[in-house]
Amino acid sequence: MKLSNYLHKAPWFLPVRIVLSIIYGVLIWIRNRAYDLGLFKTYRVKTPVISVGNLSTGGSGKTILVQALIQHFLSMNKKPAVLSRGYGRSSKGLVVVADGNGFVGTLTDSGDEPFLITENYDDIPVVVSENRVDGARYIENTFDPDVIILDDGFQHRRLHRDLDILIVDFQYSPKPHLLPWGYLRENVQNISRADLVVYSKSGLQKDPVNNLVFDINNYVQNHHKKRIDLSRLKGTFGLFAGLGNPCHFFEQMEACHRSAQVKISFPDHAIYTSSQLDEIKDNFCDYWITTQKDFIKLDPAFCEKFNICYIGVKTHLPTPLLTHLKQHFN
Repeated sequence: MKLSNYLHKAPWFLPVRIVLSIIYGVLIWIRNRAYDLGLFKTYRVKTPVISVGNLSTGGSGKTILVQALIQHFLSMNKKPAVLSRGYGRSSKGLVVVADGNGFVGTLTDSGDEPFLITENYDDIPVVVSENRVDGARYIENTFDPDVIILDDGFQHRRLHRDLDILIVDFQYSPKPHLLPWGYLRENVQNISRADLVVYSKSGLQKDPVNNLVFDINNYVQNHHKKRIDLSRLKGTFGLFAGLGNPCHFFEQMEACHRSAQVKISFPDHAIYTSSQLDEIKDNFCDYWITTQKDFIKLDPAFCEKFNICYIGVKTHLPTPLLTHLKQHFN
């Protein structure tokens, strides 16, 4: 067990986490107030910017919503571009993942989620940069898009956005706590800062109008990109994923397929070390199903040997979001 996981679960470390959470909350409050009062400057680019973000750590479905936005703009003959921090990448600074004509960067230089977006939409520019203002300016000057989609941008207030979409994927009660005591990046009161709120997973509302529902495909794909209907898959199977909330993926898969013999949860953005691959090897299954984000990080020969496939997930834009886009981004 990693030290961070041990400390997170150790009862004796709870008081330390509570104190750190309070300090973190004060710092976040000061930073947000500085932006609210204009003490910290916000920079605007000429191109409209749409941000997709959340308050909690990982697993809310941001990248799936980003891809739905890409699809929406492409269907309107608009040219979108994506800007991301590129979490988990080995590179620093600004890196072009895709230039509108396919891949330019590598998986390790890009981060798994920007690389995944390019895997599915290789005809749009994708750029990663810790400095979102520099990244947006580069995209604007280099690619001249109609809209820039900022992936995981709610906390990055230095770049002005024309639409701030917030995904809420947690229940309000019992009251969740800030990091590292809980899993929130900001207090729930900051939800009011968003222009539009959509709800997903455990945060789904009884009124479905703003719910973000994720639909799993009825087929899987292997490393040859061959489609295989779920109904044709026979024998025992296993599930594994490195997600912020893998349980939701496991439940969806078992609901649309059948009960898995093995379910393995890896850390979010797992890079699949030899020990993690051994966990898959040591559990015999006739085939394995994982997410596309995990699949792209695996060696094709390993996938073929252990019969590993991935299943795609998509979502539809909620009606209020679709209405807003049609009114303001035509």
